Amino acid sequence: MAEVTVKRVVLVAALAGAIVGGAVASGVAEASSGSVRTTGTSASGNGVTLATSPVVRTNLRSTVQVSGSIGYQGSYVIAAATGTTAQQVAQAQQQVSQDQQALASDQTSQSDTTAADNQAISSAQDTVNSAAATLSADQSRQSQECAGNGSATQACGQDAQKVSQDQTQLTQAQQQLTTARANAKRDRNQSEAKIETDNNQLTAAQANLAALEVNEVNPNTTFTHLPKAGDVISQDQTLYSLDGQPVPLLYGTSAAYRAFYVGMPDGADVGQLTNDLITLGYGSGLTQSNHYSSATATAVQRWQSALGLPASGTILLGQVVFEPGPIRVTSVTPSVGQAVGGGSGGTVMNATSTTPIVSVALQVTQEYLVKPGDAVTVVLPDGTSTVGGHVQTVGNVATCPSGNGGGGGGGGGNNSADQSPCSSSGSGNSSTPTVTVTVTMDSTPRGATLDQAPVDVNITTEHADDVLAVPINALLALQGGGDAVEVVTGATHHLVGVTTGLYSNTMVQISSPDISAGMLVEVPSS
Repeated sequence: MAEVTVKRVVLVAALAGAIVGGAVASGVAEASSGSVRTTGTSASGNGVTLATSPVVRTNLRSTVQVSGSIGYQGSYVIAAATGTTAQQVAQAQQQVSQDQQALASDQTSQSDTTAADNQAISSAQDTVNSAAATLSADQSRQSQECAGNGSATQACGQDAQKVSQDQTQLTQAQQQLTTARANAKRDRNQSEAKIETDNNQLTAAQANLAALEVNEVNPNTTFTHLPKAGDVISQDQTLYSLDGQPVPLLYGTSAAYRAFYVGMPDGADVGQLTNDLITLGYGSGLTQSNHYSSATATAVQRWQSALGLPASGTILLGQVVFEPGPIRVTSVTPSVGQAVGGGSGGTVMNATSTTPIVSVALQVTQEYLVKPGDAVTVVLPDGTSTVGGHVQTVGNVATCPSGNGGGGGGGGGNNSADQSPCSSSGSGNSSTPTVTVTVTMDSTPRGATLDQAPVDVNITTEHADDVLAVPINALLALQGGGDAVEVVTGATHHLVGVTTGLYSNTMVQISSPDISAGMLVEVPSS
């Protein structure tokens, strides 16, 4: 049997604990507690009381503990909407009405003028036809009465005079017809030009009205209710009130950027409003759609009535706020009684989500330890409670801790080649740059309600699953090198050489063909 020092490897165990600096998996803690048995004193006679502990098969974790703080995910700025007033919309509606009336009047005038011109042309055409018929008849009579010797008769001379008069009358009638046609063409062109102008003016007025309607803002102007910092506001609850009317929170990823009314263009914002109405129980007869239909307006009326709002079926800009989920108010800018925008720049409140998140300023030298999706353990502010979590993001921009200088460079002649990039010029202080790591927690413990409270995060650096393990202080240093454990079988003690693996806080992985789970090994009892 190899000789062995009787001195336990307490120094080795302490050093291993200092290196890993982390917590032991719960399975290991359970295996190493409640099963130690006192057996007597050390054979060396040094007064050390010995006990036994079982060899266990378990999962080991080696962790690094870093500091962080609890915050909340997301950052929202909720502002009072700005847009067009009801007066501006009314003025635009009046202009549309005036332009419609002008168009209708000019269309009526065009119709009347066209009818008069057609009548004038028809009358002139009748005169031409009559004059032409008279000329033809008189020419026929002249031809008969002036034939042969009749050309010298008085009747023939009278016929010639009559034909000349007829030709003059026909020419005059034809000129009148030409004038009537020219007048009709001129009137038609003038009427068409006027109607085109009217149509253009009406189109512009309608476009202006549509733009104003889209941006028509909540007419109420005075804050009559505001939340407090720390308040949690959920779907359909009041964010704040203006002139006694609530502005509720609805769920949706698209911000409220326009008014809602029948005839508005389709959009995703309409779809999320529809989903809210259905979810809240006001969507009877309503199907999920991005179209704001009359059925949507009816559902909106039911919702408005339930909130004590005027049941208009229209939602003006600023009468509702969309956020992805419930929010937690962090600060409120205006005061009750203050006018909207009265020195607050429109901002009503700042908020976050209600999902707690842990932020860690991780030294860049430790960045390799984590990646998104890695499991971690968060030690809550009470110092004892823990909750599981997962790495959400790892920052890719390193920053220096507050109060230290920026990155190196700059050409200064006094800079040392190995100076820290976060050294403070002339102060002698230096620190390591950090990146921000965010961790989401698998559940929401009560300790998470402490905003910015300090926590510790255990990051697993190594793990060994389904391995044999014993307490670190069960290891014995062999004089010839290597490690062993002293196996206790009844009253018999014998050394078994082992190969060590992963060290956790209190346990160490061992392997040997002569070791199996359930065996007892000797450990100091204190």
